[in-house]
Amino acid sequence: MEVMAHPDERMLRITPTVDPPGLRLEGELDATRHQDVIEALSPLTAEGGDVRLDLAGLRFIDLGALRQLTCLAERCGNGVRIVLDNLSPQMENLIATVSWERLPGLVQGRNSQGRKDMA
Repeated sequence: MEVMAHPDERMLRITPTVDPPGLRLEGELDATRHQDVIEALSPLTAEGGDVRLDLAGLRFIDLGALRQLTCLAERCGNGVRIVLDNLSPQMENLIATVSWERLPGLVQGRNSQGRKDMA
């Protein structure tokens, strides 16, 4: 699924991944695309367990998107954890500012740039 935000370079591309099950997000995730991500994630969370988001190609994420992901994990209530792989340093700083404790159900995952894997 590819969702175009505007005709310019701002877009969000959502690609399902199989191994591990999850999604790859590329582009920008702002308030106009929250629902698209939740709709793509919902079927993956139905079985419980970990669902991985590969964020290596994500250039921007807003606080509302983090909150939406947290709410989705809480609503599932079946042991769902949304594991955030390949966080950029900027996204790590944003989450550190908010604090992981305030984002139950979200977990820092592996990182292809050699930073620590928390999942």
